[in-house]
Amino acid sequence: MRILFINSIQMFGGGEVWMLRTLRALQKRGHEVWLCCRPDTEIADRAADEGLSVKLISFRSDFDPVCILQLAWFMWRQRIEVVLTNMDKELRNGGIAARLAGVPAIIPRRGSDYPLKNRWRYRFSYNVLATRLMANSQATKQALLRNAPWLEANRIEVIYNGIDLSSFLQSAKHDLRRELNIPPNAPLLGFVGQLDERKGIGVLLSAFDLILQQIPEARLVVAGLGPLQEMIESEMREHQWDGRVLLAGFVEDVAAMMQAIDVLLLPSFWEGFGIVIIEAMACSRPVISTNTSSMPEIIADGRTGFLIEPGDHQALAARTIELLHNHQLRGQMGQAGKIKVQENFSFEVMMARLEDLFKREARRRTWLRNS
Repeated sequence: MRILFINSIQMFGGGEVWMLRTLRALQKRGHEVWLCCRPDTEIADRAADEGLSVKLISFRSDFDPVCILQLAWFMWRQRIEVVLTNMDKELRNGGIAARLAGVPAIIPRRGSDYPLKNRWRYRFSYNVLATRLMANSQATKQALLRNAPWLEANRIEVIYNGIDLSSFLQSAKHDLRRELNIPPNAPLLGFVGQLDERKGIGVLLSAFDLILQQIPEARLVVAGLGPLQEMIESEMREHQWDGRVLLAGFVEDVAAMMQAIDVLLLPSFWEGFGIVIIEAMACSRPVISTNTSSMPEIIADGRTGFLIEPGDHQALAARTIELLHNHQLRGQMGQAGKIKVQENFSFEVMMARLEDLFKREARRRTWLRNS
């Protein structure tokens, strides 16, 4: 198939990582793929470095005639069969271009449960331009339907994010405990994510204070960057947590991080998908997170980890202490989580479902157009 991904974002984040990984995989499966993005962006540079075909376009505004005509000409000339967009602006410009070029499948991907607005341009984009919608979880799908009752449920297909299990199943290249001077037998808790309010950083630190009262040898490693780093450092000084809370910054080797810890804590108030949960489960580590967004679809409460209510630091502490005191329970939950990831959240499963969606949608639309 001939497939085009469109991304107008200037920053580089999780959605851009997903696009590059998916384009590479589609290319390896024999498809011809292109990425359309802004010039002078990290995703453009990375795509070129990885040998992907890149079309550079400056996205200026919604319904930009210059952008639409450039895209339509490119799609027609390359005989594109599937267009996947990342943001609303891309759907409005790329969707019209795809219609003009006769592209059979136009699929916007929704990577978070951020609601659609009840305005004409959203109705036009998702009801007229899009041939089908793709959501990364049932929570995202339900949020779309809840805030956009004009959408038909059967037009939204859920395809979970997947990870490459190979790097998580083999021994890590780095010994994170040794690099951070953490005693081999010290109970080690982990957090991975942006250091911002929505991740529940304050809840995490309040819970850790309670945990230390019962398990003083516990350690917490925080991996990530963000605006709350100074707040964390201030709490560390105030509570004299030097050597107990360790700021690891951005961790490239996530597998090493997950294999080093005993339990992953992610007390988010809101999540797009929570890919770090899957990564921890792939390494047979139980996870404690919140009963919100897509987390209940990933974590089987009481079987692969625990779900708490957002903001409840006491419940987070209690569940963590329970797991640290019960080695057998940690092992059982870790094994159950690993099996769930292999069955539902592997990259191979995701790619098979995505490829099937593309083929079905392009074939169905081509048949409808020709009948």
